[in-house]
Amino acid sequence: MSAVLASLGAAAASLLEARGQQRLAEIVARARVEIAGAGESWSIGSRTVTAHRVALVVAAPAFVELSRDSARIDALKEAFTQAMRSPETELLELHVELALPEGGRPWSGAYREAPVRHRPAERPDPQAILAGAAALLEALGDRAAALLLDRARLEAAEVEGAETPLTRYVVRLAPADRARTLDDVALSDRLRRAVRDAAIRAGEATTVEIGTALPD
Repeated sequence: MSAVLASLGAAAASLLEARGQQRLAEIVARARVEIAGAGESWSIGSRTVTAHRVALVVAAPAFVELSRDSARIDALKEAFTQAMRSPETELLELHVELALPEGGRPWSGAYREAPVRHRPAERPDPQAILAGAAALLEALGDRAAALLLDRARLEAAEVEGAETPLTRYVVRLAPADRARTLDDVALSDRLRRAVRDAAIRAGEATTVEIGTALPD
C-alpha cells in the first residue's frame, strides 16, 4: 500500500477514533486501502470534482464483523467521505473487500492471475452421463433408481438463443419404468437430480426431463 493511501486510511481512522468509534478505527488502521478504478468527474454546484471509489480490504474476522452491521459500514463511508472531501475531490463509493490469505490482496486485484479452466468443446457422451448418474444412485444406496437408469436412454440438445449456454436432457424410460415414475414423484425427482449432477458443466445451465421411450 502506498504512503498516500496509508495516510488516507490513517486520517479516516483518526476521525472514527475522535467520534468514539474505537473498534472501527482499529479495523481501518489494520486494513489495506486501495483506489478502485479511475475517478469520475462530478459537477457539484459551481465546482467540478473527481470522485473515487475506495476499497477497504480487511481480514476475515473484520469482514464478518462489518457485514453483520450496516450502520458500521455507513460510519466507515462517512469517515472516508470527510477525509477525502476537498474543493477538487470526493468519495464516490466505499467497498469493503475480503483480503486473501496469501499477501492480503483482495480477489479484485488477484483474479487476473488466476488460471482459467476452459469448457470442453464437446459435452460428455449421454451414455457416460447415464452411467455416472446410476453410479451416484448406487453410492446413495438407491439401487432401484440406478437400475432404471441402466435400462434408459438419454437424449441431449443445446437450446438456441439462451443467454447462458443451456443443454436440455431427456431421460427415456421403458413404458413400465416410466409408469413407476409417474406413480412415484420422489423417484422421478431422484432420477432428475442424479442425471443433472452427472451432466452439469461449469459455465452452462442444465435441465432434465423424463419421457417414455418409443418402440424401436
